Amino acid sequence: MTQKITLLVGSPRKNKSCNFLVEKAIEGIKSISSEFEINKIFVGDYKISPCTGCNKCLREPYECPLAESDDTNKLEKEILDSDAIIIASPSYFGSVSSQLKVIIDRSRPWKMNNYKLKDIIFAPMVAIGTRNDAAGGVISDLINFAIIQGMIVIGALGNPVLDQNIPVTSLQKYTRKEFLRKNEADELAGIIASNLGKRVAEMVTLLKN
Repeated sequence: MTQKITLLVGSPRKNKSCNFLVEKAIEGIKSISSEFEINKIFVGDYKISPCTGCNKCLREPYECPLAESDDTNKLEKEILDSDAIIIASPSYFGSVSSQLKVIIDRSRPWKMNNYKLKDIIFAPMVAIGTRNDAAGGVISDLINFAIIQGMIVIGALGNPVLDQNIPVTSLQKYTRKEFLRKNEADELAGIIASNLGKRVAEMVTLLKN
């Protein structure tokens, strides 16, 4: 059976920094094997209503009434049969994008219905505007989501001195007023994202066979 890796572009802006990270992760996945099913999702394409706190998902059949009128069921079909999930989020005021936050909040029924994301491999990636932007809050949000859902969190492996375990790309270069030019990429972040894709692919192969 083909193993499926789902990658979420968590920014409402397509073809920007989050998409860059996702594309580099896909390159890493494909370098391990061409047999994986690659499922790329732009979260901005889905209309998900904010949670209203009605708590109906706490009781059988553990469903959200809002799902009848938005794209939640469509998103579930894309995600819940994945062997691994990678999410790239921008840092919006120190947290994930509002599009991702709504999805995280509305994922509560997946947990209540016997942990539907249990044992799926998970890895986070982050896009920030400046080098000192709040990537840590985004990473924490994404890892908390995965842990609460019973997922298996992993990071990239690369040069143990130079490479981070979580890809973080920045628009800012190395001085205060120096930023990436149009069509210029954050090379180091791209390497780490590719390494993350490789690591996810390797772990899917190891754990899901």
